[in-house]
Amino acid sequence: MNNWKTLTDEELVERLNFSDHAAFTEIFHRYHGALYSFALKRCREAEIAEELVQDLFVNLWIKRGQLYITATLSGYLYVALRNLVLNHIQKQMLRDRATEILRLAAPVPQTAPEEILIVKEIGQEVDRNLHLLPEKCRTVYELSRKQYKSNKQIAAELGITEKTVENHMNRALRFLRLSLHQLFTIAIIYSLLYLKTFFK
Repeated sequence: MNNWKTLTDEELVERLNFSDHAAFTEIFHRYHGALYSFALKRCREAEIAEELVQDLFVNLWIKRGQLYITATLSGYLYVALRNLVLNHIQKQMLRDRATEILRLAAPVPQTAPEEILIVKEIGQEVDRNLHLLPEKCRTVYELSRKQYKSNKQIAAELGITEKTVENHMNRALRFLRLSLHQLFTIAIIYSLLYLKTFFK
């Protein structure tokens, strides 16, 4: 059969289960546009939306032969994509929150006692990990976060460019974010709660 556009979703899935490339291609063309719009509306970044949709179809092909679709193909695809989008948002929030906590680690915020304790622990852990940074990178971080100096002031004091200061800070934040992943996960757990209603 050459006219794949006339096949129902159920027929396409049946053929996909037998590794039919043509059936997979028809599913891709049939749903790609709508799925992309769905992802873009929620993550608001075209590149990320396209990546998530591509991941969805890669997973669909990998799982061929063992697909268990209880309702419709479209329903299955949208639920699977929703889960991919949700996972992406959670991971992005974790990265953003981790960076924010690092930037605010010096002054402990006036907030819930549990979060104050977590931020205090993060500050202590930051101090324990700073010695693992290269000397110049550590110096830039300490001048910025402990002495509250601007990038311009740090650049003048160390005899480097403001761009170099920014690069050192990004490197320090990236290293500390990775080093303190477990604490960040605990710190962010309250921030993630609202996601339970994000897709309702």
